[in-house]
Amino acid sequence: MESRSEELRKHKEIFFQQTFCDIFHRTAQLCPDKIAVAGDNCQVTYQELDEYSNFLARYLMREGIRKEDIVAIQSGRDPISIVCMLGIWKAGGAYCFLDDCYPEARNQALREECGWKITLTREYVKSIPWEKDEHFINRSERDNLAVIIYTSGSTSKPKGVMLEHKNVAAAISNFDRLGFTENDRTCVFPSFSFVASIFDIFSSLSVGATLEIIPEYCRRKMDLIVEFYRERQITIAFLPPHMARKFMKVDTTGIPLRALLVGSEPVRHLCQQPYRIINVYAASECCSLIAVYDITDDEEAYPIGTLNPTFRGYIVDENGKQVEPGTEGELWLAGPQVSRGYLKRPDVTSRQYIVNPFCDEPEYRRLFKTNDLVRQDADGNLHYIGRKDNMCKIRGFRVESGAVESTVLKCAAIKEVVVKAFADEGGTNILCGYFTSDVDIDVKDLKEKLKETLPYYMVPTCFIRLSEFPRNFNNKIDRKAIQPPKELNDHKLLEQLY
Repeated sequence: MESRSEELRKHKEIFFQQTFCDIFHRTAQLCPDKIAVAGDNCQVTYQELDEYSNFLARYLMREGIRKEDIVAIQSGRDPISIVCMLGIWKAGGAYCFLDDCYPEARNQALREECGWKITLTREYVKSIPWEKDEHFINRSERDNLAVIIYTSGSTSKPKGVMLEHKNVAAAISNFDRLGFTENDRTCVFPSFSFVASIFDIFSSLSVGATLEIIPEYCRRKMDLIVEFYRERQITIAFLPPHMARKFMKVDTTGIPLRALLVGSEPVRHLCQQPYRIINVYAASECCSLIAVYDITDDEEAYPIGTLNPTFRGYIVDENGKQVEPGTEGELWLAGPQVSRGYLKRPDVTSRQYIVNPFCDEPEYRRLFKTNDLVRQDADGNLHYIGRKDNMCKIRGFRVESGAVESTVLKCAAIKEVVVKAFADEGGTNILCGYFTSDVDIDVKDLKEKLKETLPYYMVPTCFIRLSEFPRNFNNKIDRKAIQPPKELNDHKLLEQLY
């Protein structure tokens, strides 16, 4: 009998005709008793996940949830959160996941923008009179809103990326590029509010694999990560580059790892291992996975690889004209993974999303300008150069320095501030703040104040007081002249990041 992964690999059209709810329901019929999702304290089978999400869908509909209504999830890194995602989708709604570590002020701002009526907290979920419902329901349609993923903006206000069901299905159609099969035990490492979690979760559940949710208390300690991988017999996992380098230095005997996905920041110096090491390039606006590259040697820097077949890519100059092969330019992407735009931000949406000037095929008409500078080598691999604007990636999240700077200026008697990211010798970006002030500033207090309004990854790891900033010919602050702190490669400093 043909396996589910083989069926989906041969019939990719399924991903371009159905929504994930349909795909998952069929998978659940094929392996009803298999563990679908396992967490720290509980697990659910494919049949249970299907039936509990059917129940939740009808419950939410009775509570007034209609198509494209947004429902917040704040139930932690737990299998019940996956039940919530599916239940919301089956009811026709879209989910927005809230991290426990985010300040309440940020969550309140998101609530005001999204206008959700229901937040599925742990307490709310416990109050639901749960039952199994074997009658399949699916009110989601391919053009409907599925997920809101928030990413940093050009001000302190974050932008909500609107992902549709067709974006999710198109993204997970690339499961075979990373080797997902029903025999795998995959591990979801990213936050559920981070776009990378979408590919990890729903690729695994589409093929019939077992998804293991690594607990929050494990995610920052390598010894606990290794113990978790060994205990749960993980075969496919994702780690940020600096964590991956640590993982490769410890004893991994007894871990049946087949593939380690590495990404969210530029990747450098990874030694060869008995398992696949895959550099993954992604963006929220394109529903996670965009390109992949198999790492086989220890190199100073690696390509981000080749695009998914779901994309048409264009490398353009400042005038929007395609450049010659090998020439640096901005990457523009078109295809079914390109999202709807930014929630309630028509101005930014119209700048970043345009009608494709290079192709008029319907599925490639919508184009997203990534702001990423790349070049393509003779083998067709893309090489990441940097950001066109002054955004950077910190712990996999995009951070716009101006958003942090404007918040810092509101917090204390600071005259001027520059927030800048520096890559350490291993390629990990560290966010550093520089300021001038006429009074003494308690940096510890400043950080605590920032945590009240900014997510943790936007709070600089260190602050350095300067007597004055370097200036350019026009008497403006010369950002390029600001040097990294001498402690940049200190191990203890890195430990503060994760």
